[in-house]
Amino acid sequence: MTRRVRWLTDLVRLEIVLWDHVDARLKQEHDLPLSSFETLLVLADGTPRRIGDLAGELRITIGGASKLAERVRAAGLIERTADPGDRRASLVALTPLGRERLTTATATYDAAVAEKLDGVLNEAEQRSMHDMIRRLLTDRAQRSHS
Repeated sequence: MTRRVRWLTDLVRLEIVLWDHVDARLKQEHDLPLSSFETLLVLADGTPRRIGDLAGELRITIGGASKLAERVRAAGLIERTADPGDRRASLVALTPLGRERLTTATATYDAAVAEKLDGVLNEAEQRSMHDMIRRLLTDRAQRSHS
């Protein structure tokens, strides 16, 4: 196996470990699956989004984003309204309860990640890793728009 294949395999496995850990904590403490948290996080800036835009930011299918948005809406955390620019489409945005839940769940998320990373990677190493990941994601986004 090549070094690059091993590296990516390890990265995916790390993502799964982190996802499972954070998901369990969010469900336990906030009755909020990580997928729902991710939806709230995308909407945190207050800008309503179309389902297609939500799907793009979450890197999931439009059908998956629609089902996810419906589950989060049923929990009272987001609302769907008609898109004034296209009556066939709808926009999703945080409700006050969604904003509150995002705020409290963010602290839990941060603590759960710290449990797995702190003590293994110092703050500078975590920041460096984040910078590298952001560069890779930014490059990918730029290439897909070219």
